[in-house]
Amino acid sequence: MVAEIAENIPNKYISIRHYGILDKGKEITEGPAVEGWAGSLENYTFTDLDGKTLLKVDVDTNEEYIEYFDESWPKALQILKEISEG
Repeated sequence: MVAEIAENIPNKYISIRHYGILDKGKEITEGPAVEGWAGSLENYTFTDLDGKTLLKVDVDTNEEYIEYFDESWPKALQILKEISEG
């Protein structure tokens, strides 16, 4: 995925806007391969709950990627948890 940080409020919120994909090391930012993906957002909100952090993730995606996120997000969030607590 090719993306940019759309908004960053340190320790509170980050929004990532996707605008392309990588294909064999080449950035593709227009055409049919990215039409369904370009402009979608990943938003992360961090909330302090008595010394612990609640992470809320909102992903704006299309049907094509739901299975991918269902598989990959639990793994990715577990790694993030380990890094954060390590």
